[in-house]
Amino acid sequence: MKEYLLETKHLTKAYGRRVSHLAVRDVSLQITKGSIYGLLGPNGAGKTTTLKLLTGLIRPTRGEILIFGEPWQRKHLARIGALIETPALYGNLTAYENLLVHAYSRDLTRARIPRVLEQVGLQDTGSKRVAHFSLGMKQRLGVAVALLGDPELLILDEPTNGLDPIGIQQFRSFVRTLPEKGITVMLSSHILSEVAQLVDHVGIIHNGMLKFQGPLDAHADLEALFMDTIRRSEHA
Repeated sequence: MKEYLLETKHLTKAYGRRVSHLAVRDVSLQITKGSIYGLLGPNGAGKTTTLKLLTGLIRPTRGEILIFGEPWQRKHLARIGALIETPALYGNLTAYENLLVHAYSRDLTRARIPRVLEQVGLQDTGSKRVAHFSLGMKQRLGVAVALLGDPELLILDEPTNGLDPIGIQQFRSFVRTLPEKGITVMLSSHILSEVAQLVDHVGIIHNGMLKFQGPLDAHADLEALFMDTIRRSEHA
């Protein structure tokens, strides 16, 4: 029997009382421990809303979230690292100083800071202030913040935004090493070609509903699977 690190049951988020305002509807995810899970969908499909529900940024209208074998509680955030939307960074500080602020605010040791800076390729930024970083560098620093607490689950929303082709390749190589270090990864992305080279499980969400979920074979045509799933969803 598979061990799920994270599972949702009929997860639903409504804004207002009308059915048309359901941002996420009856989403039942199954994230296997040690996997790299890709959550895919068109813009506005409900990906980011789902990730916000999983990290406690918003509360579900109904449904259940099970994580680490227990119903979701705020205490579990200590075991989760997340980068959702724009990283919360201080432009007047260096990369090291940004991580130091986050370490102090979360009562974490500063000893991990050099390690995570090296993991994301920002170890040589020195005294350069984050305000002068490129978008890709800021994105990598956001990932470093997510890794600071040595999480068991890493949740990333469009993590390759702003990265150049070399940065994307480096990020892909880095993420592939995480499961062997005991970190399960869940990420959303609209770049299907990148996801196909990275994930081993995939969920496809459309109009707030999960339309496909399952393992991804190494030789699978993810783009064809994605387009077929969306077309069938629109004609259902």
